[in-house]
Amino acid sequence: MQKITLSIILFLCLLTGMLQAHNAVNFFEEYIDFSIDQQHFSVNGMYSFCNNTEKPQMQPILFPFSEDVSKIDSIRIDNLSSSNKIPYRCLNKSLAFEFIIQPYDTVEIHIYYRQPISTVNRYIITSTKAWGKSLEKAYYTLTANKEIERGIIDFSYAPDSISNDNGIKTYYWKKYDFMPERDFIVFLYD
Repeated sequence: MQKITLSIILFLCLLTGMLQAHNAVNFFEEYIDFSIDQQHFSVNGMYSFCNNTEKPQMQPILFPFSEDVSKIDSIRIDNLSSSNKIPYRCLNKSLAFEFIIQPYDTVEIHIYYRQPISTVNRYIITSTKAWGKSLEKAYYTLTANKEIERGIIDFSYAPDSISNDNGIKTYYWKKYDFMPERDFIVFLYD
C-alpha cells in the first residue's frame, strides 16, 4: 500500500511540474525507429524540446508504456545535447525522469527500450495531447524481417511508403502538425 501511495504522490508531483513547465518548454518533434522480430518490439526514439524563456528550465517527463515496466527491458535514456545518461524511476506503466534546458536552447533526448512481441504492439503517442500543442514533425519507421512481415495484419496508421531491401521491409510515416488521435499500433497474427 505504501508503494502505491508513493507512486501516486510522485506521479502528481511530476504532473504538476510538467504543467508548470509546459508554457516554457515545447515538445516539438520526434523521430522514432521501431523494429519487430520474433521476440521483441523495439523502440529507438529521439525527442526534441526547446526552452522558450530566458531562464533555465527543469523539465520533468512521465514517459508512458503500453505494458507494465516489468515487461520492458534494455531501457536507456540519454541527453544527446550534453552526452549524458539520464537516470529514471520506474513506475507501474511509465518512467519518470527530468533534464535541464538552458534559456532559448534545444535538447535532444534519446530513449531506447524493447518489450515482448504480441498480437497488438502498441507505442503510446496520444500522450502528446498533454503538451497542448501538435508536434511540428513526427517521422516513424518500422523494420521487419520476412518472417514477421508476413505476420503483419494492419497498422493503426497506414504507412506513407514501404521499401524492401534484402528481405527486410521498412515502413515509413511522415507527419506534420501532428496531434495523434490514436496510438501507433502494429497488429500481428496470433
